[in-house]
Amino acid sequence: MGIDMTPVTCGCLVAAGSWLEWLALPANWWVVLQVAGGLGFVIFVHELGHFLVAKACGVKCEKFYLGFDVGGLKLCSFKWGETEYGIGILPLGGYVKMLGQDDNPAAAAAEAERARLSGDLPPEPVAGPHPQWDPRSYPAQSVPERMAIISAGVIMNVIFAVLMAAWAYGLGVKEMTCMISSVRPGGAAWRAGLRTGDEIVKIGSRPDPIFADLLHGITVGSVKEGIDLTVRRPADGSERTVRLKPDTDLGKPTIGVTSPFSTRLPDDITGVLAGAAARAQPPLLARDAIKAVDGQAVDGYAALLAALARAESRPVTLTIERSAGPQAPAETVAVELPPQRRVQTGMAMTPLPIKDVQEGSPAAAAGILPGDRLLGIDGGDVGDPLTLDDRLRRLAGTVVKLTIGREAAADRTVEVRPREVTWRDDSTSGIGSPASIASLGIALPVDAVVAAVDADGPAARAGIVPGDRIAKAWLLTPEAIAAKEQGPPVKFSAREPNWPGVMGILQDLPAGTALRLEVVAAGGDSRMVDLVPAEAADQFVIDRGLVFEPLYRLVRADSIPAALGKGLRKAGADLSLVYGFLGKLWNRQISARLLGGPIEIAKQAGRSASEGFSRLLLFLTMLSANLAVVNFLPIPVLDGGHMVFLVYELLRGKPPSEGVVAVLSYIGLALLLTLMMFVFGLDLGLIPRQ
Repeated sequence: MGIDMTPVTCGCLVAAGSWLEWLALPANWWVVLQVAGGLGFVIFVHELGHFLVAKACGVKCEKFYLGFDVGGLKLCSFKWGETEYGIGILPLGGYVKMLGQDDNPAAAAAEAERARLSGDLPPEPVAGPHPQWDPRSYPAQSVPERMAIISAGVIMNVIFAVLMAAWAYGLGVKEMTCMISSVRPGGAAWRAGLRTGDEIVKIGSRPDPIFADLLHGITVGSVKEGIDLTVRRPADGSERTVRLKPDTDLGKPTIGVTSPFSTRLPDDITGVLAGAAARAQPPLLARDAIKAVDGQAVDGYAALLAALARAESRPVTLTIERSAGPQAPAETVAVELPPQRRVQTGMAMTPLPIKDVQEGSPAAAAGILPGDRLLGIDGGDVGDPLTLDDRLRRLAGTVVKLTIGREAAADRTVEVRPREVTWRDDSTSGIGSPASIASLGIALPVDAVVAAVDADGPAARAGIVPGDRIAKAWLLTPEAIAAKEQGPPVKFSAREPNWPGVMGILQDLPAGTALRLEVVAAGGDSRMVDLVPAEAADQFVIDRGLVFEPLYRLVRADSIPAALGKGLRKAGADLSLVYGFLGKLWNRQISARLLGGPIEIAKQAGRSASEGFSRLLLFLTMLSANLAVVNFLPIPVLDGGHMVFLVYELLRGKPPSEGVVAVLSYIGLALLLTLMMFVFGLDLGLIPRQ
């Protein structure tokens, strides 16, 4: 019985040099050993299930291997009794070789012949034991016995998943809370009015969820029907239930929220802090926790951002709780954090039709709809869409006249009162996100077509003029410039309105970062332009380059039955998550580029192991659930394919013909090899994940 690669969440490879440097540290060797041992044990458990049940049925097991001994190549082997045990050279799974059974369709016929005792025999075994087969061969066993052997690997993986999760919760697991740190403009959560600091207190009928429960609900829930979330707003103590229909425009179901942040800096901030945070005096240190801003206590990430926003243009004094060591008492330190001006290119881009309108917003009250065009403000131009929200916030409570265009209708003027925004609402949330005009409640995509240029700005000095279109952009940090390195570009078009995301990322990069732009003139000629963005006079970055670790709470079972109960729920959730993922993959609601192969599995296992043994156990729970589900898919050469043949044999009283089995096995093998090449391409970066 063989196994194959399993799908996991996506991620991008870091540079090979970074991994080599990481592996060179002796402190990380224990992580490597844990990962290797954990992944090997998941495979071992699966094959052990096949092996034990086969032995119980009297089947001769000739080999038990972790990894595949391709061409006879192996790391080690030994023989005990009638079975050869070993570790193969190719670490992509494992197998149990039984007499009369071979997953390789090219060798299946020869293996079946070897298991026969005399000459003139039927090409396949009959439903029950057949006296002319070696009685200890796999084909000689009854259909129920062969079903038990085939399914034993999957059953063992499920049992293993439950026990590993129970062990993890017995030790205690740090789980992220269901607090929202930010929302993606235009996403499902944004449309419903969720914002930074809101806490999800119930998902459907499940109370007190963790963030993993939210991800699970989004993945397995219905995109069409949506999921019910009960949301509490700590700022005013209100609570309401909303139904969110996940978006799939990013290749996977998402409601557009990011995981919760604490007010504590991460364990390692080397090269992480940028902007004003890197210039704080005295310098910020790893594990610093911010307790107050200018003497006013902050009780969480949302309160911290609100305090920083109120003082965006001036320095603030942070009250820091700093630990001198594991046993030493914490001390209080005052740190001055300067303001951080936004960097800008000196060119205003072209707003596209409004993507979404927020429920209960001034724009919704004025009858503005998705697809409308924002053409003017108070009789003038829109100006730079990325500064529009700042300009409108200063007009909060006053009447503003917007010129709105709608397809197949005359332009019209509507009156709105921009609202005061007291919460944090990012103007951008990564590549592909529109700009958030929070004061109006609209998500505004921005095309990279130059609408206007500041006469003395960086773009004008680089020769960019209105009407030029930015086709591609490279972000070049000072280190990249010194090393003459240039990574992959960000592309722009009306279908890829990535300009807000690029400008958002630019705020978090080191001073001196340059933009290399491929500029296409109105006539079609293209040229390369380098420019260094300049600081804006009256626009500021709210978070000032601060970076925080996630907000966790400890989940621990207080008894063995409680641990087993949590383990059972966790294993069940992981199994349903895999089925939900595959179902949405089949229905094209998510992208196949979210799959990951052995390299991605090892990377995620390494990250889990570095977060603690309990987290590694939960990763192995998820991997074991993946293995159980994927191996039982009805694909020939997988356990599920064998089970389909056995069900056919049980119903018909005879197995399918040898020719049909061979053809289907070749098809199944081709599918698996294609999948293997695809996921390796994703893992190695040969196939882009976007």
